[in-house]
Amino acid sequence: MCFLHPPGGLGGSISAFGSEPLPRYRQLEHTSDVKVAIYGRDLAELFANAAFCLFDLMLDLPRVEAKQQKTIELESADLPELFLDWLRELLFLFSTHGFAVSRAEVRIQSLGPSVPGSLGPCSLSAVLLGEPYVLERHGLKVEVKTPTYHEYKLESSADGYKATLVLDV
Repeated sequence: MCFLHPPGGLGGSISAFGSEPLPRYRQLEHTSDVKVAIYGRDLAELFANAAFCLFDLMLDLPRVEAKQQKTIELESADLPELFLDWLRELLFLFSTHGFAVSRAEVRIQSLGPSVPGSLGPCSLSAVLLGEPYVLERHGLKVEVKTPTYHEYKLESSADGYKATLVLDV
């Protein structure tokens, strides 16, 4: 289980197994959209940090309170697709139901045999805490439309996981 806001509040970084701390995400240079690198020590933390990244880019995240709870269940053919489906689902909840996320608890599970080097079919279950979006309270820094496949990479290393992607704004 991972939390969008670690103990102690927003900001800061995650440790990388004794090496330099990893940021939750970094914004990278891009000419017209928003390109980010998202980090996590494990898959659950990577997915929770992706939710943090998305809502931190869009809203005044410290002003979003954990007043309501929503549950998400997703299944995808593989892990890279599950990651994009997760971001799409968060954007769907925000744009159609006006739900602003302040915290996420995420679990990732393999659904069966996979090809070497792949997790294969997998699922996600998440509990989202947040509240109804109010422009005057939460602001709107940028409107993210969707994650794209352009320059999309999901990688693992000794320090954990890194997702690099471009968000269409």
